[in-house]
Amino acid sequence: MRIAVVGATGLVGDTMLRVLEERVAPKIPIELFPMATRRSAGKSITFFGREYRVLDVEEGIPEVDFALFSAGSHAARAYAPVFVSKGAVVIDNSSAYRMDERVPLVVPQVNPQDAHEHQGIIANPNCSTIQMVIFLKPLLDAFGIEEVNVVTFQAVSGAGYRGIFALEAEEDGGFYDHTPFAKRIHRNVIPQIGDFREGYSTEEWKMINETRKILHADIPVNPTAVRVPVKVGHSEAVHVLLDSAPPIEDVYKVLRDFPGLILLGEDYITPMDVEGRDEVFVGRLRFHPDNPRLLSAWVVADNLRRGAATNAVEILQLLSGV
Repeated sequence: MRIAVVGATGLVGDTMLRVLEERVAPKIPIELFPMATRRSAGKSITFFGREYRVLDVEEGIPEVDFALFSAGSHAARAYAPVFVSKGAVVIDNSSAYRMDERVPLVVPQVNPQDAHEHQGIIANPNCSTIQMVIFLKPLLDAFGIEEVNVVTFQAVSGAGYRGIFALEAEEDGGFYDHTPFAKRIHRNVIPQIGDFREGYSTEEWKMINETRKILHADIPVNPTAVRVPVKVGHSEAVHVLLDSAPPIEDVYKVLRDFPGLILLGEDYITPMDVEGRDEVFVGRLRFHPDNPRLLSAWVVADNLRRGAATNAVEILQLLSGV
């Protein structure tokens, strides 16, 4: 199988390579084309025991079966259609195509059927959306959902290497000139991820719109997205108003049986515990004492793997049968 990874030197791109090593390379031979824009081309990466030189995507597009993109929206818009014209299926991790009605937005555990409706490009959802919809899907199918309120606690790695560098510099008493954050992040929390529009940040709009598209349900989603000084692992306090008032045992059952989800019941897990894992962990599950339809949970996942790279590779596996 011929696979290009565009953005191979970035944080998510590197994680895509590691997930491909684990999930695909042991099963079938891979002819790899690690690629990047001109600034990062020429660097060396290692994949499955072999060293590769990172190719400049601006100098030519190879013919491949799949192209995994994690190079940002500008690169995706410029080069994804070229890959498609040469016969590739593009799986793009940026926001460039997520809300394009011609492009499926896919979480394999939630809406795998949508992946087969592609016209050459499949969008990988936002990291915070992915872990939330894996929790919401079984609840929607079993009990119906009236609305969702969520507060996210998102790791700095969601902003790539610059996010990690900014936190580390501030931890050492300095300041990173290229910080992606509006305020200092060390010993702080920032209730802003992206720009504000109509009172909601970019990240919050992603959760609102992407959740509806993935679930094929017009559910009101009211998010507050917060950046926290954690390196890896997004956490979410999710409050779901169900259409019915099921016993908590019934909720446990539908969550326990859902693929990719690990139910902790009343217990909980932290971001430090999930690093390197591909599952979504759901704990602190409880109904509000004054409203038997209001279900609350603590939802945690590795944002680099479950929230980005693993989801992209799973889409590749879904389409290729590997």
